[in-house]
Amino acid sequence: MIRIDAVIARFPGLEAPQIADWVARGWVHAEGAGPAEWVFTDIDVARLHLLRDLRVDLELDEESLPLVLSLLDQVYGLRRTLRIVMDEVKEAPEDMRRRVFAALTRRE
Repeated sequence: MIRIDAVIARFPGLEAPQIADWVARGWVHAEGAGPAEWVFTDIDVARLHLLRDLRVDLELDEESLPLVLSLLDQVYGLRRTLRIVMDEVKEAPEDMRRRVFAALTRRE
């Protein structure tokens, strides 16, 4: 778990009020009694980094963030699902692996 002050020190341009707003909007999760005591998991720190990059580096407006985050969450979800499928295919019999590979190459 990483304290909020360490997160702020790690990412220039990221400030506590902005983090509090993102937590309130449900874009990132924090644990603790209040903003001064918040701690974040590694995944939430990565999410804060992403949000900071979108807002500061890419200058994406606040109104666009929910759509961009939703699309990125969908991409990450699809990647997780594909990883599960590929792990299962690795364990399948050779003829099944060939059929899956053939089906994938036909659709490209």
